[in-house]
Amino acid sequence: MEEKIKKFKNKFKFEYLDNLFKRFLNLSIFLKLGIIVGICVVISFSLFVYFYLKVQQHFILFHHSGKEFMVYKKIFFIIAFIIISSLILGAISFYYLVKKPLNEILSKIEVNLEKLIYRKYETEGGFKIKYYPKDELGRVVEKVNTLFEDMKELQKFRLAIEADDTVQEIYERLGFYLKKLSFKEFIIYQVSNSLNTMEVVYKSDKNLEYNSEKIFNADKCRAKRTGKIVTDLEIPNICKSFTYLNKKHHYCIPMISGNKILAIIQLILPFSEEVNLREFKKKLTLAQVYIENAAPVIDSKRYQEALKEQTFRDPLTKLYNRRFFESIIDNLTAQILRRGTVLGVLMADLDYFKSVNDKYGHDVGDLVLKQTATILSKSVRKSDLVVRFGGEEFLILLVDIRPGEAEKIAEKLRARIEAHQFKINGEFIRKTISIGVAEFPVDGKAIWEVIKYADVALYKAKELGRNKVVRFKPEFWTEEEY
Repeated sequence: MEEKIKKFKNKFKFEYLDNLFKRFLNLSIFLKLGIIVGICVVISFSLFVYFYLKVQQHFILFHHSGKEFMVYKKIFFIIAFIIISSLILGAISFYYLVKKPLNEILSKIEVNLEKLIYRKYETEGGFKIKYYPKDELGRVVEKVNTLFEDMKELQKFRLAIEADDTVQEIYERLGFYLKKLSFKEFIIYQVSNSLNTMEVVYKSDKNLEYNSEKIFNADKCRAKRTGKIVTDLEIPNICKSFTYLNKKHHYCIPMISGNKILAIIQLILPFSEEVNLREFKKKLTLAQVYIENAAPVIDSKRYQEALKEQTFRDPLTKLYNRRFFESIIDNLTAQILRRGTVLGVLMADLDYFKSVNDKYGHDVGDLVLKQTATILSKSVRKSDLVVRFGGEEFLILLVDIRPGEAEKIAEKLRARIEAHQFKINGEFIRKTISIGVAEFPVDGKAIWEVIKYADVALYKAKELGRNKVVRFKPEFWTEEEY
């Protein structure tokens, strides 16, 4: 029983001392130093009194003169005064050189954190903490200032990309910030996981070259395939598809969101001793933070664009649908009028398409429509627009052409459809197309009026025996309203 009580007391003493020490550590620096200095003062004063009494006793025992004793007494008091004065001066110096600046720095840090949280940095000044001495505190302040500036720039970046309208704008903004971090050469590739392809969406220098093989087969890119950082700074020649092999270094960072690889950021660096690894890694850490912050926003924007694309695309032919056409036509015609150019309007319809469905079935009919859409899309410029207007009817808009040019392009489209052999279940069939042509604003001042005229010209082509191109003429339309 006595042993248990003894163990309990020892344990209690240990816990008490441990808690007391922890409480001491949590005190402010000034208070901790004050306690330590106070203990030192008490010990010094005690020793001083002890030796003073010893000296006094020595003088009494050995009958020294009172004059000598007074000299020793003065020396002791001078020493005591010097010790106490030094301690007071040290405490005052510590307060003004350490304690007070530390309090001001902590106060400024709290203000800056509040600015970051409530985004007040634009209206209430910058983040810089003013401290002029270049001592240890000065170096700490310098690091804190740099950290806050980086945090401010990062938050501005996040706010900007969240407000960006397209994914391409985000890639361009990311490129801008990477340049601010002094990365001179880099390429951003966007990854399509469904097609297993890559697309160059940003280059810091238009003259930078890249390996086209991985554009068509994304698995050729080691960073995309593994989902990990790939660099020849650690393992030489790790990526055989790097364009500047043995000429420059590369550091490839996958942008990942939800276990999906969205993009690859390829940083290109000078070769051999020119790379300052320590400085590079500092910049790289911040670059990775920007990439990580951009990833969820890009993922969300890409999903929104995919949904929008589905809304505006015909699911069978992948052409734009009538809904998309109606959403952009007013803006497009306004641009045509502003530039003083012509918009060619072609209304095209496959001849005897119903017979394909009746003879071969709707699956074959769908294949014919898909192949027709491909031919039409590849036969016009990227700036032109091919729309599935309904059923087997297509609307082609030729942007910024010369007057009279639409009919020539329509004839080229008709001839290509006529020459094409549609491969259906191992056999080939041929189809023809009829096209009605009108031009805006040559044939009418309202776009829907011109579209109606193109439709009228299409029916005229049907009347004349199909597989023809007919240019609209005023005599085709006799009614007052369209």
